[in-house]
Amino acid sequence: MKKLTALLLAALMILALTACGGSKDEVAGTWSADLGLDGTVTWSFDGKGKVEFTNAGGTQKGTYSIDGDQMTVKLENWDEANVYTFSVDGDSLTMEDNEGIAVSGTFAKQ
Repeated sequence: MKKLTALLLAALMILALTACGGSKDEVAGTWSADLGLDGTVTWSFDGKGKVEFTNAGGTQKGTYSIDGDQMTVKLENWDEANVYTFSVDGDSLTMEDNEGIAVSGTFAKQ
């Protein structure tokens, strides 16, 4: 009986550690879209809080964080961070700037 109890406790600990192993950053990767007047826009998220943004004006590096469906992005040339409502559906990332002043759209995973 003690062996069975020990085995069950070990299995529960493994399940608990697996659940606490950290959530996968669903935006990690490179996403791109042709947004008409804004041209081709590419976001590259490293999965660890660093981001690179590229458009016709060049490339900027920055940081990002995620809280639920809200992503806060701060690029090196931006005075303030922008907050986006985002969703990932398969190979599509939709980012809508909450203030309506930054680049928004649906991007395809590269």
